[in-house]
Amino acid sequence: MDAIVLPGGGAVDLLRRAIARTHALVEPRASEWCESDAGDGFDWGASAPLTGAKRWFFPPHETVLRWGAAGVPHETVPIVVPFALFGLRACDLAAIAYQDEFFAGDPWYGTRRAAAVLVGIDCMTACDNGFCIEVDTGPFARAPYDLNLTPLPDGRVVVACGSAAGRALLDTAALPATPADAEIALAVAELRAVAAASFPQRPFVARALARMNAAPGGAAIRDEEWQALGPACLACTGCTSVCPTCSCFTVVDERRGDGGERSRVWDSCLLDGFQREASGHHPAPRPGDRVRRFWYHKLSREFAAQGRIGCVGCGRCDVTCPGTIGALRVLAAVGGAP
Repeated sequence: MDAIVLPGGGAVDLLRRAIARTHALVEPRASEWCESDAGDGFDWGASAPLTGAKRWFFPPHETVLRWGAAGVPHETVPIVVPFALFGLRACDLAAIAYQDEFFAGDPWYGTRRAAAVLVGIDCMTACDNGFCIEVDTGPFARAPYDLNLTPLPDGRVVVACGSAAGRALLDTAALPATPADAEIALAVAELRAVAAASFPQRPFVARALARMNAAPGGAAIRDEEWQALGPACLACTGCTSVCPTCSCFTVVDERRGDGGERSRVWDSCLLDGFQREASGHHPAPRPGDRVRRFWYHKLSREFAAQGRIGCVGCGRCDVTCPGTIGALRVLAAVGGAP
């Protein structure tokens, strides 16, 4: 285990202050990501922000091109101050890994991603709406963290290093630490088992995923099931806005004086106009068709990136949806809950 063990009594706060000397420190505060000066102690009990980490790398509105009177466009790749997202849960780290694959080669995403340090924290118990364990994304973090924190029952904290940048931060912080040994590895394994056992049993999730990926002629989800779910979607775009793996955007050109600019703006595949063609043809004309498309893209292995489906089990869509098409409710509907 490439890890160290910090004593209790504020060692994590020493790490936070060391990071804040070279990076803008961003932490969960009142269910939002907020900049912090590391003056207060780290809030281990803070809820995962409803907005997730997506907007730090893929903003809701971003200018990508500008042109002047001559009409010659030039890219507007952002200048980003180094920042650290401190307190990422396993589901959000899995979502960042998914977005890294989708936006590979994208200079706007890549510039922000290169400026970021990711510090994860392991979940010691299941959250109210989370089902990360059933989609294999948590509750303990995996790549792409730079550092990851596991609190031990006696107050000590195991800090796992996931990158050269993370190791450099640990070295700079000069923390009062000891190397992790076999005893620590065993303690972490026991905590993982306790965390896993805290999740409620939801056998309908596995049944729904099996139906989503059924072979032709198998027990696939019928059209009438999707159409029954359709009216519950109000096209509010809440789910796609908070989903940490949604990446749909539209492109808008606007005049600015004698020139103009092109921006990409978050879009939602649940909107009626998202897929409508210029000819008037619509591949998904009914609300149920759009609900099916959305969840098929999230849950089908056909669209998995690096072996991971597009849903990380964070449960945010169930929190924000005013209807009944959040992940767990859809999975329950097609998986035959309980």
